[in-house]
Amino acid sequence: MTTRTACVVIIDANAHMRRLIGSLLAVLPATSVVEARSASAAAPLIQSHDPHLIVMDWSNDHTDELLFVHHLRRGEIGRADIPVLAISASLHHAVLEQADDAGIDEVIAKPISAVEILGRAATLIAQSRHGDNAEAAE
Repeated sequence: MTTRTACVVIIDANAHMRRLIGSLLAVLPATSVVEARSASAAAPLIQSHDPHLIVMDWSNDHTDELLFVHHLRRGEIGRADIPVLAISASLHHAVLEQADDAGIDEVIAKPISAVEILGRAATLIAQSRHGDNAEAAE
């Protein structure tokens, strides 16, 4: 059985941050990166690329991101089980609670650490691939 390339969708309004995160994640073996500047722009990319991971900005007013994750978890945008890694300017309890309630799998703080984002992303991609392999075996 061959393992397909892991696709990661990065959602961030800041083009510099998208490129930075994409460059970091591109060092992971067999990983392709797709960028979107907003949650609404990401929706068709999720459906066409079937990603193993979504990395998204969770800072400031994240109403669109909250709705996006809600629709994702309901299965309205691709697979409902795609892991979501949020990057937030704050790790305040209220922010973490809201992210957890929305269905976000992991939250890391800005400024991001290359080691931390690579470690968390690799773990979430591996979990997503494990799910792919379990489905293929059925």
